Amino acid sequence: MLDRPIQAAAEGLPVSALIPARIPAENILSDRFRIHAVMGDAMEPTLRGNRDYALIAPVTQYCGEGLYLVDVGSGVDIFRVRNSFDGKGGLLLFQENRQEEYPISLEEFEALVVGIVVADIKPRDERFLRAARNG
Repeated sequence: MLDRPIQAAAEGLPVSALIPARIPAENILSDRFRIHAVMGDAMEPTLRGNRDYALIAPVTQYCGEGLYLVDVGSGVDIFRVRNSFDGKGGLLLFQENRQEEYPISLEEFEALVVGIVVADIKPRDERFLRAARNG
C-alpha cells in the first residue's frame, strides 16, 4: 500500500489536499468557547486531572454521545454521556475512573448540561501556564 502523499501525487492531487483545513484562531479565541481546567482523576486516562484542560462549547441540549460539562449542584464536572437504550430516550452519565453510572432522563440532562467538550488540551510545558495563571 502506498503511503498517502505518494498516493495523492499518483492520483494528481496536491499533498495539501490530504491536510485537514485549519481552524481559524478567531473560532477558538471567541466568546463561544471556554477553557475548563480538569480537576481530579475521574476522567483519567482520557483527561488528566490538574494537568489537562478541556475546550468547552456551550450547549443546552444533548448533541450525541461524548464528553459534557454538567452542573452537579456543587459545581461542574466532566462526564462521558451515552444513550441508555432504555426505550425512553434516557442517558447514562459516567466518569472513566468511577464504577457508577448515573441514569438520567433527557429532560433532566438538558436542565443540567453546561457545555460539550470539543477538544482536550494537553500542555507540553506547564511552567508557562502556571506563570500566566499567577499573573
